[in-house]
Amino acid sequence: MQNNTKNENNSFNNQELSALNLEELKKIQSHMYVFLEDRFCNNLETFKKYYPEIAKRFDKYTPVKSFEFFCTQNGIPNLIFTKENEFFYKTEDPIAYCQEEMDNFLSTAKVQQTKYQLEFDPYGQIHFKYSNQAVEIENSLPRNKDLLIKDVKSFPNCLMIGCGLGYHLARLYEQVEIENLVLVEPDPDLFYASMFAFDWSNLLEYLHESEHLLHFIIGVEPELLFLELESCYKKSGIFLSGSWFTYIHYVNDETKRTWDEIKRHFDQIHDAIGFFDDHLFATSQGIELITNRHKFVLKKPLKNEYKHLPVFVIGAGPSLDHDIPFLRKYQDKAIVMACGTAIDSLYHAGIKPDFYINLERTFNVGDSTLGVIPDQKFLQDIIIVASDTCHRNTLKYFKNSAIFAKNDEPFFPYLTSYYPKLENIQEIKLSNPVVGNAGLASAIYFGFENIYLFGIDNGKKIGSNKMHSSFTALYAKRGVVDQGGPYQIEKILPGNFGGQCESSFFFAMSGHNIGFLLQMEKLNNNKLTCYNCSDGIFMENTIATHSEELVKDFSSKPDIDKHKFSEYVIGEKTAELSLPLQDFRKLFDSVKFNEICQKALGILDNLPDNRVDYAKVMVKLSEYIFALTSYRETFYYGSVLNGSIQNLFILVSRALYHCSDESKCIEGANRIMNLVKDFLKEAQELFSYLPDYAMWDHRKYFENGLVGKDTSYGKAPPFPGKFEIIRTQFDDPMKTFMKRYD
Repeated sequence: MQNNTKNENNSFNNQELSALNLEELKKIQSHMYVFLEDRFCNNLETFKKYYPEIAKRFDKYTPVKSFEFFCTQNGIPNLIFTKENEFFYKTEDPIAYCQEEMDNFLSTAKVQQTKYQLEFDPYGQIHFKYSNQAVEIENSLPRNKDLLIKDVKSFPNCLMIGCGLGYHLARLYEQVEIENLVLVEPDPDLFYASMFAFDWSNLLEYLHESEHLLHFIIGVEPELLFLELESCYKKSGIFLSGSWFTYIHYVNDETKRTWDEIKRHFDQIHDAIGFFDDHLFATSQGIELITNRHKFVLKKPLKNEYKHLPVFVIGAGPSLDHDIPFLRKYQDKAIVMACGTAIDSLYHAGIKPDFYINLERTFNVGDSTLGVIPDQKFLQDIIIVASDTCHRNTLKYFKNSAIFAKNDEPFFPYLTSYYPKLENIQEIKLSNPVVGNAGLASAIYFGFENIYLFGIDNGKKIGSNKMHSSFTALYAKRGVVDQGGPYQIEKILPGNFGGQCESSFFFAMSGHNIGFLLQMEKLNNNKLTCYNCSDGIFMENTIATHSEELVKDFSSKPDIDKHKFSEYVIGEKTAELSLPLQDFRKLFDSVKFNEICQKALGILDNLPDNRVDYAKVMVKLSEYIFALTSYRETFYYGSVLNGSIQNLFILVSRALYHCSDESKCIEGANRIMNLVKDFLKEAQELFSYLPDYAMWDHRKYFENGLVGKDTSYGKAPPFPGKFEIIRTQFDDPMKTFMKRYD
């Protein structure tokens, strides 16, 4: 709407003025100014009532841009930016224009929803039992893929970019009941102007009476936009982000940047929200870490003599082969971090890591990837770096550990709220979904500033057949599978050095999280630099660098005293925690958890027979769970429930909007909601086993060989057999590790 030239604006202005009696226009505009002031005052009072923070922000607001209100003979307020001599709405009747624009949009706007697939459960977890049965129900419903928003006349969630003068909002709510609207206006000046022109008071009163939600994100910098967006959905229910339509009211550079930023990150809101069993595993394993006196990373700053050192974060991607000669030659001049199976690659390449980075909480990764290394002395002086979810079967291979507190798991934050001394433990963020993320995050949260990525490919170049380095015996010789599942090729993405790469859902998410973590942490430390030497997918906020370009710099660097550095990490940068086991039993109160589940079940009683109120029930339960996470005493209980509940609610929402027939949609939604109720009942029994619910040991609670109880939809699945990662026996000829520099 703002692409017209200045000459066109002047032409429009002259035509209008020549057609009007100037005296009459002066009177109309005089009345308009009185109307604008009255409307602003009325709106301000209503904002004070419902959104006091917005009222406070705009009560005495001074616009950055120079603009004035004007109107034609119809008296409808419009804006002109005086410096540019440009109208905001290039029309005589802005209200009619906005109404027509909204009508045109709704005539083609389709229902958009996240689709879940059936998932393999390798370890025996009730979350997958309920999620998979819900997916089966949803898949059985005859979905109308061309269903329009206007056909269903209500929808859980609208993401709107651009407030303008607000006229389009009235038209939207006239035609569709929106349970949750997230309004993103990058220009605070325009929102301020809307408070004079649009009847916000009437809309806000309507939304309050109908219990619909409206979230404002106004003038937020693109770098912080995702965090604001995520917080909106966390409060009212992450499930809302799984059903959406997007409306962009006006197009300029700011709204384009806003939309680009949202598109990059939006799926992350509900892609990795965790689930119930995983939280129980993590809690039990975290307690074991503490009681077995493993060392945790302290928040104290890394010494200056170390934070400037280069750090090689190494994955086992196929491009690692190209960089092996460089890494061999300069391994003593950098801190070397081996991410997951890269420790196998480096062993066979003659490169000695200083750290082994572990992401998994699973019980079998240690024996399958570490236990098969022929020379176990190779591991003895390597420090394992992991989060507090790590399983003892992995930790047993190392003498020394450096454990981070995982900030997106509820265990450590909950513990810290009762034991403030734990605030001295360093947390780690965005260490998922693959081990390369944990490697980068570990380097950053240790305090290093110069990071180099090798073999963090997150896919493979088009035309290549390999997903891993040929030095990795696990894949080349031991039959470990790197096809299908998390390796299922789903995307074609730009390459780091040009060209294109094949990537999977999880690898694409990994690349996104690497770029986002660097974006966030560079706000705290502008000296943080990450060179991506991997010939894999392009990742934002990294510097594409061939290892050949680094030779001149590294050839002049001195060797690092690795023994001294290791002693520093073990003696100063990490410390044991001392908390008695009996305290843990008090913190995880099954009676309190049962009361919470019973209250949640009460919210799901007497489900409504229409979509609008059905969505409100899910919001009500989501807000209840969110409220639990706001208090120290209930934070953990709400946190462990939330992921699985939101996952199931996304599937309920899909059922609610699978066709235009509301009664059929309610019937399908009720079938999935019965699974939600079953989950809340069964979760109570599992919770009572804490703090003794470590992964794989938990199978002792399922003596009948099934994953828990039957559900209202079907039988409980069989408890899976032990998941074997290694498929082929291999007599590794490299019995003794030898460090190589050539």
